[in-house]
Amino acid sequence: MSAHAHTGSPTEWRRAMAIGGRHLTPAFLAAAGLAALGLLLSFWREIAGLGPVSGMNDGYSWGLYKNFNVTTLTALGSGGYALGMLVYVLDRRKYHVLMRTALLISILCYTAGMVALAIDVGRPWNMMWLAIPWVWNTHSVLFEVALCMTAYVMIALDLENLMPLLERLESANFPPIVNHLARLAFKVVKAVYPFGVALAFVLPSMHQSSLGSLMYQSGQRVHAVWQTPMLPFLYLLMAWVLGLAFVVIALQASCAVWKLPVDWPVLASVSKLVGWLGLAWFVVRLAEVTYRGAFPKAFQGDLYTFVFLAEMLLVLIPSALLAFERMKDAPHKVFNLLLILCLGGMLYRYSPTTIAFQPGENYSYFPSVTEVLMSVGFVALAVIGYLYTVKRFPILPVPLQVYLQTAENTKSLKEHVA
Repeated sequence: MSAHAHTGSPTEWRRAMAIGGRHLTPAFLAAAGLAALGLLLSFWREIAGLGPVSGMNDGYSWGLYKNFNVTTLTALGSGGYALGMLVYVLDRRKYHVLMRTALLISILCYTAGMVALAIDVGRPWNMMWLAIPWVWNTHSVLFEVALCMTAYVMIALDLENLMPLLERLESANFPPIVNHLARLAFKVVKAVYPFGVALAFVLPSMHQSSLGSLMYQSGQRVHAVWQTPMLPFLYLLMAWVLGLAFVVIALQASCAVWKLPVDWPVLASVSKLVGWLGLAWFVVRLAEVTYRGAFPKAFQGDLYTFVFLAEMLLVLIPSALLAFERMKDAPHKVFNLLLILCLGGMLYRYSPTTIAFQPGENYSYFPSVTEVLMSVGFVALAVIGYLYTVKRFPILPVPLQVYLQTAENTKSLKEHVA
């Protein structure tokens, strides 16, 4: 939420900056090239169908587009949802300085996932049926996922990400009529914002858990080590872990690349919380596998043993270190641990959809080169959006000491001029 919507002190709510600089950097052009290639191949997929461009078949009807770009990528984009729970529900105001970054990452990851979902459907224009309630299939979990994700992107995330844009339109760089319209729009947004925040809690809770419900409905086609009634909760809890972890990773990477000051006390606090959440996920996962009697099936010396151990250890080790070790003076170590934790969490979110999915001996699936390039292209779209937005709008947080020093210098300059 913007500073205008609060009565707290400026030091609590207004510490955000636009980094500026040119947009057409080598990184931006490389991402744009990958995105263009992905979109070009998407047009080919629409014309040629799934057969010539993918490794999918009757046994594996969900490929990389849905299983990675939707199931996995949206978990990385859950930072706005998880951080919003901390700030607005648990009243942890010190984390609010990270909200704009988290919300930007959320809308970019979700938009990339929605593009992939539309391409996967094959007839993107049929998405219009989501807007017509009397034709809804209310018995479909997949429909609920599609509806909630679409509503989350179009209502909650768009509303929450409007603030930096309106602030920019209010500046002296635009004509007075634009300033006036921006102020009017801001009043409307401020009035409906509490409802948007409420939807931003409800909608992702529904669709992140329902992604787990989809695989639970697959029954015995999902390997017994992963098939559990706890899938919805485990998917939701891992979305919180991945969402918060990825916000810290993105901010650390941004500050390193653009040589910006790091608000490390806040990031270290979030990282420790990620560690505790990761441990909670590990305990629940281990307990439910043991309770169901599926633990012996995890140690039969096959591919599933390797994947299960990789998931568990990639989550347990970094989570334990983040939770119990002092990380206040070790930003590089935290960054590496969060990366490892994200790999484990992403592997878990992906496994039931593909690796642990068993449609029968006559079927196998490995993504084609075209599928991989398209999925990379969808991710590149999110990268382009991030690179452009953080340079044009006040998104990235400014450490408190730097903010106070800048504010004091600005005040002294104004007094001198006066």
